[in-house]
Amino acid sequence: MKDYIFINQAFTDAINMYISSKQTGDHPDFSAFQVIVIRSLIAIYGELDIINPYRTNNESRMGGLDANLTKFGFPINKLQQFKADLQNYINAKEINKFPNPYFINIEKNLIDMYFYRKKTINISEDDTQKFQKLLYLSSNTNPVIQQEISNNTNEPIILDRYWQSKLFESNHQFELKPYKRNTLIPEAYNVLGYTLESIAQMDETTLDELNKQILSFFKIEPEDPKRTERLKEAVAYYQQYGSNITTGNGYVDMLLLLSVIATIMMTLFAITVKILGG
Repeated sequence: MKDYIFINQAFTDAINMYISSKQTGDHPDFSAFQVIVIRSLIAIYGELDIINPYRTNNESRMGGLDANLTKFGFPINKLQQFKADLQNYINAKEINKFPNPYFINIEKNLIDMYFYRKKTINISEDDTQKFQKLLYLSSNTNPVIQQEISNNTNEPIILDRYWQSKLFESNHQFELKPYKRNTLIPEAYNVLGYTLESIAQMDETTLDELNKQILSFFKIEPEDPKRTERLKEAVAYYQQYGSNITTGNGYVDMLLLLSVIATIMMTLFAITVKILGG
């Protein structure tokens, strides 16, 4: 057993407990929360990436623990907090603090690490099931884990929901796009052939110009306090009756629509030239 402190006392003790109890597997220490944390890290990164840095006392140098635990994209600042939280968890446990505020945080970070890896390399469903058995979920049938849940939190549903949301996001390639405050209703963009994906990629200046052209096309004042309601009505009418909403001449309105699209394309081109030209 090493006589130095690796990262902090809690992390050192957890690794020592893992090493000394893993051969039998039925030792109580092997199911202790801090050892389950180490086992979860090993399930994500592999045993060598966790144990070797400990044996060489390498936390932040090349090939050390920090490099190993961030290799799939997990942020270094979150990693530093994660390491501190394991010690904070033990400190809170020693004074019987309930709920232990670090319990959920540690588990969430382990889940995040797992899905960072899943985004990088292919992981089988079997591997996911094995990792899930190490999590402190209310659905886990392990009685030791259930007791630990009761000892640390009165809201296990928080972790259940977090795991399910990350799993859903991973299985459906779900991606949150930045919300732009000045967006109009989606149907208005669809009229001009723009998708929500293309809108999300526009900067605020370009989107403002597009919005002005759309409102102008539907003859709605930008400052009208009821512009959203009026736009909904106008778009619905346009979708039902076509371009009769404007001039009454389908050919003329088609030219108007093409004019709007051309104006936006020229705006995008002008902005791109300005950016490239410095």
